[in-house]
This record gives sequence, structure tokens and C-alpha cells, in this order.
Amino acid sequence: MKGQSGTHKHLNGGENSANNLQNALANFSLRAIILCAAAVALGNWMGCTFWGGWNSCRILDHMTASEDAKTTNRSAVDAFLTGPWSMIKPSRELVYTPCFDGFNCTRLDVPMDWNSTDPDGHRVSLAIAKLPAKVPVTDPRYGGLLWLQTGGPGSSGVNFVLNHGKTVQMIVDSKIDPSIPHYDPSDLPKYYDVLGMDPRGINNTTPRISCFPDMLSRYAWNLQSRAEGIIGTSESSLDNLWARANTLGERCSKMAGSSEKPEAKIAFHMNTAPFIRDIVEIIEQHGKWRQKEAERTLAGLKEYSTHIQGQKAADVTTRTKWRKGEEQLLYWGLSYGTVVGATFAAMQPHRIARAVIDGVADTPDYYRGEWLKNLQDTDAVLGRFWEYCDKAGPELCALYTAGGQGEIKQRFQRIFTSLQGNPIGVVGDGSIAPDLITYSDLLWTIRQAVYVPLQYWPMLAALLVDIESRNGTSFALLKQQELQISVPPDQCGEAPPYTPYCAIPPNKDLGETRTAILCSDRNTTYDLDRSAFAAYVAKLTDQNWILGPSVAQVRLSCVRWNLSPKWRFPGPFVGETAHPMMIVGTARDPITPIRNAYAFARRFPGSSVSAIDGEGHTVLTAPSLCMARHIRTYFQTGLLPTNGTICEASEKAFLGITKPGEIDEQELLEQLRWSARNFFA
Repeated sequence: MKGQSGTHKHLNGGENSANNLQNALANFSLRAIILCAAAVALGNWMGCTFWGGWNSCRILDHMTASEDAKTTNRSAVDAFLTGPWSMIKPSRELVYTPCFDGFNCTRLDVPMDWNSTDPDGHRVSLAIAKLPAKVPVTDPRYGGLLWLQTGGPGSSGVNFVLNHGKTVQMIVDSKIDPSIPHYDPSDLPKYYDVLGMDPRGINNTTPRISCFPDMLSRYAWNLQSRAEGIIGTSESSLDNLWARANTLGERCSKMAGSSEKPEAKIAFHMNTAPFIRDIVEIIEQHGKWRQKEAERTLAGLKEYSTHIQGQKAADVTTRTKWRKGEEQLLYWGLSYGTVVGATFAAMQPHRIARAVIDGVADTPDYYRGEWLKNLQDTDAVLGRFWEYCDKAGPELCALYTAGGQGEIKQRFQRIFTSLQGNPIGVVGDGSIAPDLITYSDLLWTIRQAVYVPLQYWPMLAALLVDIESRNGTSFALLKQQELQISVPPDQCGEAPPYTPYCAIPPNKDLGETRTAILCSDRNTTYDLDRSAFAAYVAKLTDQNWILGPSVAQVRLSCVRWNLSPKWRFPGPFVGETAHPMMIVGTARDPITPIRNAYAFARRFPGSSVSAIDGEGHTVLTAPSLCMARHIRTYFQTGLLPTNGTICEASEKAFLGITKPGEIDEQELLEQLRWSARNFFA
């Protein structure tokens, strides 16, 4: 699987010819350009692009659960699980099983309601995947467990760590080969576990929320939502999407309020506050696991010794001891993960040992449910598309136009508006079915491209040129590859468990999953009627014409969501953490502007803000060795860069490598480039 074996196919800057779209499509990840629109209901697609996590939109599922599996609550809850997850028995401690070619997996059993005293109350089984550290816990260089939190809300943390855990581990680990003995106890290099978890109600964490009787009915609903288009792309789109939001919100609220099934009741326990409690439980259980792992290792050695000379068994016991109630958090949160980080830091400030807050959403704005502080830099990102295309020239940018970036911008806008009321029909042949390329389709694609320029800008430029000539074949191929309903390959079920055939777990976080989190987190009532919502759409569209209408659909998803969570943390989202946090982002982020990072830092004294002089959503989309070195120093020593530090990007879309690394950094640079090109893999 991509991202696991270390044999990635890395892309060289500028190798995609702008004259050959098929090569571009072959070299860039095709996942998630269009599927998100079809795979998630109404406005809830925002978790795919809003604060990251397009991987959450893939349809990999058996269409219905078997009848036998529906005979008991437990089997019904777990009926959709495939691959290793269906074979892992939930436990109340961390019991790991090897999985996914080098990872460890477990399912941790926790209460659905952390504040309930009912011993027979509903339970939740948290799906967890961990990339093990390069040294054992008995080694004094073991740094601890780093929690990697992706966006959404509602995206799969398991999938994200499977795809990007290796990159994150390469950044935070010492660059010293762990096989080389190190004898200075005052300056030990550190090596970390990296963990990802599917939050409550999501993917392979059970029970999974569902407002539909089966996967097929959900898929049909999503396709209908896709056909409506984005708000403003047709005369009826707002009317129809408003009605659909009302319908789905009422359906979900009715099911959760009337049913005692765990997959219905989980809707009351999916907001961020109980998720924070889950994190606390896992880091506490990790402390218990660390102690037991050390005890097991020591018990198996007749005469204890390691390559670290002079280390005594008593020292190992002391260092690995479970500090009950005092275990601390090592954290890297991206996008919505920054809201999780802010909430954790406000609720548990004494537990913050290290925290990288990456691609910062404004926490108070998020909890108000307004989403008014996200689009301030989107125009600047688009401006770089035209600028870099002009600098790259016709060999590297298919949309290049003589006369400068102003001419490219005008051409871009002419092509875009040419689809308004004038879709392109694609007859198709061979494996390409008949299709229609619409104004809304292109809007989805442009919006996606500004999130991850390295992954999508060359392909977007080529698609625009095709549209200009009224050729929609490549676009149709792209859509149809993403709109397929698929199931895990036969080898996943036939091969022994925990094999690479099952390496990408089936995602289940569609539609109602994000709604349950977003709308339950909202600490204000939904006070907009139909006309007031139209005014809200206009306000966001004024902020940015590409992302504004679709961000508005996030708020639209909360119409008729009449469920109040059982436990909500009211704030304030401020605090003095045990160790200062490192706040990072790109200078031009389309959905979490860097100004949010500075606002975040003011709420948590001692924090430091650093940015990459580049474009994209979170630092993993804009490779920068400079930023990687600062993050590594932070995890190795605790030292923060000077507040306001600006790092150069090592590579930019169309332009290729702009800041080569030194010889000893080439592997890290290539890994950063791979993650940027596969961010939404």
C-alpha cells in the first residue's frame, strides 16, 4: 500500500507534460476529485475538503450487512467491518495485533457515555492503528506515543496514519540511525510511535452512526445530492438542497430520539468533548501498556543489558512506569484536528507535553457554527496558480497564455463561466460511459485543487484546456473512476488476516457522520430561516466565489438537527499548557488562513507561530525541509522557533524543486513530496 513499504514512486518536479493529460492523470492521485460530491450527503462533504480528509469519501463497503449478522446488537454493530477489524476482539486495555504490513492494530472498549454510572450501558469500540517506534519502550531513546489527528470532522484517523504515519515519523524522529549506539544520556535522540484512531461513529470504530437502512440507500441519496449541484450553480439548487437538509436532519433526529440501538444512540456522544475523554483514556492505557511491555521484556531476559551501556533494570522500570492520572499527550493535529487540540489544551492543559497545531481553524468560530473565518486567504492561493503557471511556461502548465498572469487569469475565468448553463456532453466509448460535465463539477474540482496544489494544479490546468475545446472525455474518466461502488478485493477475505490486501480499510464516514459532530459541537441554536440562510450564502460567496457556497453548506447540514449532546465542554478555549505549543501552517491556506494561527497563539501563552511561504491546506501539502527541521527540533528538545518564523517551501506547484536539501536530507525531502502529492489518497 502507498506509504507503507518505503518503495513509493516519487514524482519529480515538472515531469508531467502539460500537453499530455493522460500522463498527468496517471502520475497524480485520482482519488477524491469528484467522489466527495457523490459520496457524502448534502453539505457534509465538507469534511472531505474542509479541514482535510478526502480519504473519508471513498466508498469501500459491502452494500448491506448479512441477515445473520443482525441477530444481536454486537454483531449488528460490527457487521460492516472487514479485514483485520472484524477479527479483533475489543478489549478494555491496549492489546495490539500486527496489521497492514508494519503497523499494529487494536480495538479499545470504552463507555459510550463517559458520565454514566450504568455498568450495562452502551459501549464503543475505538479502532486504532499504530506505527511502532524504531526502538522498544525499554530503550531510553523511546520518545513516547505521538497522536496524529486528521481533519473533517469525521475523517478516518486510521487511514491517515496508514498513509502519512511514515512521513510524520520521519519528521519527528531523530535523523540519527537508531542502530548506531549513543552513549550521552544528557542528549539522547528520540524515536516515536505514531497513532491514528477512527473517532466515535466513524469508519471502523463501532457503533457507526447511520440514518439509512443500508449502504445502497445512502449511496442513492448521495448521488441525488450530487445531481443538485453546489448552491448557486442552478436556479433550483438552493431550494432543493434546503429541502434535502431538512429531510435528512429530521430523519437522523427522529431515529436517534426513538431508537435504543447503539448505532442510533451514538449520535448523542459524537461531539468533541467525549472524543477528548477518549484521547485521555488511550494515553492512560498506553502508559499501562508501556509498563507491561517493559515488565514482559525484563522478565524474558536472564541478564538484562542493552546497547545503551550501563542501563540497569531498575532504571528501565522507573522510566517506563505507568504514571496513573498523569500521562501526557504528544500531538499533531491538522485542520479540524486543531479544534481537537485547542479543546484538549483547554480541558487538560497539564497533559500537553508537545503539540503541533497545523492548519488552524478558529476555535470559537467553529463552536459558534458560523464558519466565517476560513476564506480570507483563498483569493491569494488562486493568485499563485496564475503566477506560477506564467513562470513555469507552456511546457509545465497547460493553461499558460502569453501576456502574463493577468491573461492566464482571464482565460481561467472564461473557461469556468463557459460551463454555466452549457454543460459538456460526453458520448464515451470503451470503458468510458456517457456523462455530463457541468459547471458544478468544475467548481468542485477547482475547490479541491486549491487545497493541495502539488497534487492537483497540473491536472487542473490540463482539464481546463480540455474544457476550453469542449472535450470532456478526461474529466468524465476522472468522475467515473471515483463514482464506482467498490468492495474490498477478494484477496482481502481469502488471504490470512492483516495483509496488505486489506491495507486501506473501508470508510464509512458518510453524510450523517460529520453532521453529528459539527452540529452537536455547535454551542448556539440554528437560527436561520430560508431567506436568512440565502443571505449567509451571499456573505460567504463575497469572501470567496469558489469556496463560499460550499462552506455555507456546512451550516446548512445542521437544519433540523435537533439533537443535543449529552456532554459539551462550554469553553473558554484558553489555557496555560504544561509545555508551549507549536502553531504552524502555510502563508496561503484556502480554508484556514494563517491569521487564525496567531489568534490561537494568543489564547495559549508561550505558543509560537511558524509558516511556510507556500500554498495549501496544512504543512503536509507544501513540502518544506525548513519546517520539518523546526518540528523535529521541537519534538527532540522542546525548543520552539522564534514566533513569526517563515520557512521557504522546498517545492511549489508547476515550478518544481525551489529549495534543494542537503545530501543527508534527500530521503526526508522525497517523503515530504510524496505526502504532498498523496495527501488525499
